[in-house]
Amino acid sequence: MRLRPGTWRLRAFWRLHVGVALAFGLISSGLAGLVALTLVVNAVTLPACEAATPAPPDFEVAPFSFDPEERALALGHALVNDDVRVAYEMLAPEVLHVGSLCEIGLENFRSLTGEGLTDVALDRTLGGEAHAASSVGIDEGRAPVFGFDPSNDLLSVSLQLTPREFPENPVSYVRVTFLRDGRVDWIGLDQAMTELGPLREFPVPAYADVDAFEETEVAVGQAPWELGGTLTVPRGHGPFPAVVLVHGSGFADRDATRGAAKMFRDLAWGLASKGVATLRYDKRTLTHALAFARQPDFTIDDELVDDALAAVELLRQTPRIDPARIYVLGVSLGGVAAPRIAQRDSTIAGLILYSAPSGMLWEDFAEQRQRRLKADGVVSAADERRLGLVRARAAAMEALAAGSPARHMKVRPSHFLDRADYRPEAIARDLPIPMLILHSFNDELLSGEEIVGWVASLRRRDDVVFRLYREHTHSLLDRRKVTGPDLRPEIHVGSEVIKDIASWVAGERPARTCVDLQAWHEGCRGGPNAAFDAD
Repeated sequence: MRLRPGTWRLRAFWRLHVGVALAFGLISSGLAGLVALTLVVNAVTLPACEAATPAPPDFEVAPFSFDPEERALALGHALVNDDVRVAYEMLAPEVLHVGSLCEIGLENFRSLTGEGLTDVALDRTLGGEAHAASSVGIDEGRAPVFGFDPSNDLLSVSLQLTPREFPENPVSYVRVTFLRDGRVDWIGLDQAMTELGPLREFPVPAYADVDAFEETEVAVGQAPWELGGTLTVPRGHGPFPAVVLVHGSGFADRDATRGAAKMFRDLAWGLASKGVATLRYDKRTLTHALAFARQPDFTIDDELVDDALAAVELLRQTPRIDPARIYVLGVSLGGVAAPRIAQRDSTIAGLILYSAPSGMLWEDFAEQRQRRLKADGVVSAADERRLGLVRARAAAMEALAAGSPARHMKVRPSHFLDRADYRPEAIARDLPIPMLILHSFNDELLSGEEIVGWVASLRRRDDVVFRLYREHTHSLLDRRKVTGPDLRPEIHVGSEVIKDIASWVAGERPARTCVDLQAWHEGCRGGPNAAFDAD
C-alpha cells in the first residue's frame, strides 16, 4: 500500500503510542488508539485511480497473444465487484483522452447513462423492483470477440451485464477494445442495445421490390479466410450486370449493419430491383477477427483486395451473370482499395468509388481532425488532449513513411507502410475503365480536400462521372428521411444513389460537363472542357 507524503509521521506516532501503552499497561487505551490510528491511515490511503500502476506499452509482445474474452471478463468482474484498482491497471493511459486516470471515474461506471446503469436496466427488466448493484453480474458465456479494426489496431469484445437471479436476461451491453499488447484502449456502454435491446427487424426501403429478385448464400474465398456472402440476382434469364460491394475500414457483416441501417443490403435490394445483381460478404476482420489481428504483418490486400478479387471471380463463374459487366463498388477505404483491385484484375468493367478519400493516409491527418474538433469554435481541455494524441499518431505515420522506426500502439507498421506512397486517385487516373465517383457535400468524415482530390485528378477524362449529394451521410444515407428512436434511427441509402448507380451500370452518362458546383450536384462528366473550380 502506497501512502501519501507525511505518512512517516503516523508511523512515528504509532511507535510512540504503543511504547507508552505497554509501559503503563493501558491495554484498553492502546486498543482505542489502534482503532483511531487505523482510521487515520485509511483516510490518507490513495484512491484506486491514484494507487493503480498501469503497465507500459509492450511493443515486443506478439500481437493479441492473450485471450481477449478472458481478459474482457476479468475487466467486467473487476467493475461489477468494485475492484476498480484492477480495472485501472488494465488501462493504457497514453492513448486515453484524459489528463489522469481519476478523470475516467471507473468507480461510477454504473452511471454512464447519466442515471444508474444497472439500476435503470434492472428496474426495466424486473418489473420496477429495486435491486442492489451487487445483484448484477457478467454473463460468463457471452463475451465474444466482436471484430478487429486494422486501421487502429484494436480488437473489440462485447460484454453483457445480467441480473444474477436471471442470467438469461442481459440488461446492459458494454464494448471493450484492446490494444495489441492486451491493455484496454476503451470501455463504453452500447446505449442503444442497453435501452432498446437487439434489433430483430430492419425496415425495407421504399425503392426495394422484394419480389423482383432472389438471394442465395455463397462462400467467398478459400480456407483459412473463407467468408459467408449473399448473392442477389434479379429474377429472369439474364445475363445481368453485377456489382461486388467492398467494405470500408473496421469490421462489418455482409449487410454493413450499423444500428438500424444496413447500407449494403439497401444497395443490393435497390440495385436488384433495377436489374443489377450484387455480391456482398462478411468482412474478414469480422469473421476471422482474432486470427487476422494476430498476424505480425498485414496490408490492405489482406484486409480488402484479396477477398474482393475472389468475389469477382465467383461472379464470373455464376450462371445468369454477364462476366463482361462485373463492377467493383468500394465504400470509403474500400474505394481507396478499388483502383488496386482493378490493377490486379483487368477484366473488371468499371469502378464505383463511394465516399472514397483521396491522398495518402497520413496527409492532413492531424489537421482534418483538428478542423472537426474546432468546428463549433470551442476547444476544451479534453479536445486539446485528443489533438495531442492525434498529432502523436500522425507523427508516427510520417516517420514510418520516411523510413524511420516509429512506435505507436495504434499504428501497425505494415498496414501503413503498404500505403506510404499510394494515392488512389493517381492509380485510378491510369486505369482504362469507366468510373463513377460519389460523395456527399456534408460528409461527416471526409474533408473537402479529400473529395476534390478525385476531381483534380480525373476531371479531364470523359469516361468518369461525378455526383455530389447535398443531404447525405458518409455512407450516403439520406438524412432527410429518418424515422425511429433517436438512439437507433432508421435510415436508408438515398433513392437517388440507387438510381444513379443503376443508370451508370446501364451505360447512361450525364450530358453536362463538370464546370461548376451545380453541375457536380446534378451529376456531370469529366472531359477536356471540364473547368470545375475547386474554390
